[in-house]
Amino acid sequence: MIEPRLKENYKNKIIDDLQKKFSLKNKFMVPKVAKVVLNMGLGADANDKKIVENCIEDMSLISGQKPIVTKFKKSISNFKTRKGTTAGIKVTIRSNKMYEFIDRLVNIALPRIKDFQGLSKAGFDNFGNFSFGIKEHIIFPEINFDKVNRIRGMDITIVTSGNNKESTFALLEAMNFPFIKKVDKKGKNWGNMAKTSAIQRNLKRIKLVKKFLKKREDLKKIIKNKKLPLEERFAAQLKLAKIPRNSAKVRIRNRCEITGRPHGVYRKLKISRIALRDLASHGKIPGMTKSSW
Repeated sequence: MIEPRLKENYKNKIIDDLQKKFSLKNKFMVPKVAKVVLNMGLGADANDKKIVENCIEDMSLISGQKPIVTKFKKSISNFKTRKGTTAGIKVTIRSNKMYEFIDRLVNIALPRIKDFQGLSKAGFDNFGNFSFGIKEHIIFPEINFDKVNRIRGMDITIVTSGNNKESTFALLEAMNFPFIKKVDKKGKNWGNMAKTSAIQRNLKRIKLVKKFLKKREDLKKIIKNKKLPLEERFAAQLKLAKIPRNSAKVRIRNRCEITGRPHGVYRKLKISRIALRDLASHGKIPGMTKSSW
């Protein structure tokens, strides 16, 4: 049987690196991944047998083994739960399947999340576990989007033998888990102020405006010229209608050059009010003081 590449990398490289980093006496003290638990809650759909079967099939494709159906242990009226009824599905992966799943998760599934910034470090506990949620289970390549009746989320818990947050974080970082990078306290994490997709869409519109600017101006001159015959002016109007509408100046959104923020933007400076105040407070705008805001 072929050994998973992540497991091979862990044995040959990661163990030695972590042993040196934490000054451990032997390699058996180095933290390792014990198991991975996937949990999917079904909510109101738990009463439908067909939906439960579809979810079991999807989870089986993702994990490589059949999940178990979880039941409510207690009746709670506020949550509309009854003891013994279906709550969701759960699967625990160990050994080679576990390493194969982590490899697919890190290198294929997580990069497919829209506007993915990284995993939060708040998911660590003091017992060597790391938990995080996924909003769309279709990020896994094993799932056929055409056959999915509804997009569902799931919780993933990675259980390790680490004794604290530092050792667990070092292990997962060595396995190439994409965590949110630490931002310098002096600066600001401007990326949270606007979606990357929205900024890129606006940049495409700016390029289109530059590309069709002369053509639009020429056609508008023909349309407004009342000396020309109606047929020629009407033909120009039809040509103008065929040009992409995103090539019009009015389609461009004024955004801050630093933050990408669309609100409170000074047109002449091309930056937002927040960015202007931050630059002024650091003394980067000569002659501007707090009283002049």
